[in-house]
Amino acid sequence: MKKILLISLTSIVTLLILFVGITVYREQRADYGWDPSLSKQTYTTTHPRVVIDQAHNNAHTAGIAGRFWPFARLARADGYDVQKGTEKFSSQYLNSVDILVIVNASGAPKPQVLGINFPMGTSGDRGAPAFTLDEIQALANWVGQGGSLLLVADHAPFGAASEELAAAFGVKMYKGFVEIPDELSDPLLFSKSNNRLGQHPIIDGDGAETAVSNVVTFTGQSLEGQADATILLRLPENAVEYIHATPGQEGGELVPIEAGNAQALALTVGQGRVVILGEAAMLTSQVYEGKPFGMNSEGNDNKQFALNVLHWLSLIL
Repeated sequence: MKKILLISLTSIVTLLILFVGITVYREQRADYGWDPSLSKQTYTTTHPRVVIDQAHNNAHTAGIAGRFWPFARLARADGYDVQKGTEKFSSQYLNSVDILVIVNASGAPKPQVLGINFPMGTSGDRGAPAFTLDEIQALANWVGQGGSLLLVADHAPFGAASEELAAAFGVKMYKGFVEIPDELSDPLLFSKSNNRLGQHPIIDGDGAETAVSNVVTFTGQSLEGQADATILLRLPENAVEYIHATPGQEGGELVPIEAGNAQALALTVGQGRVVILGEAAMLTSQVYEGKPFGMNSEGNDNKQFALNVLHWLSLIL
């Protein structure tokens, strides 16, 4: 009897390990083998503090199980002091931050194990506002006084969760899934040759070695800023945004509307700087079904784009 139980237990454990292994291989997760090393570190004596938010049900965080762990590794390799943001936003909290990074905040948590989404239900609306009005006011005041913000909100439901914060800086989030008809949209190419890269220090760098020639994004939403916002990644006029027919619903029918004109914007607000992106994978390195996508995929300048974003926000570009 003991032998039978031992065999049964061993079989169950083996099947569980196999299931977990297959899941980890197939599902979207950080690329732990990606090398973030640089030929030259920017900050060797001073180390600007970059805080990556994880206090607002963020789908992308900086921990080793988080999907923005590769971005955090890149920033550290360049000499930034990268910390996890575990608190809600207040003026006192923000005073110790040089660059605040918010990626895919949401109104409710999504069950994850080791950064992998599992097919479990979630309580609450992930598209509900992720930030209180007091937090938004604190952030707006902090940026106006010289703070730097990188706000990333991907395809639905993340645009809806961050739209009020983006609106505080004059940016509209379209809150759906952007595509370009008759063109591969995942990945979507923004390059000098297709005239979809804007003119800005983030694109131009500080010389030929740091200039960006092409960036690829992976679905995401579209954005539109006011006249004082610079378009970094420009969408063509025929871009289409697919939004949920029932607002706040994550599944169900999608209907097309005219998309915004950008997927990345940069703007100066008072004494501070803001970069807003409508897609998250462009700034990190992930794998899905064993294939790389993001900074780790071939033939793009996404890694340099990420560095230039950080350099502009830390005022050296």
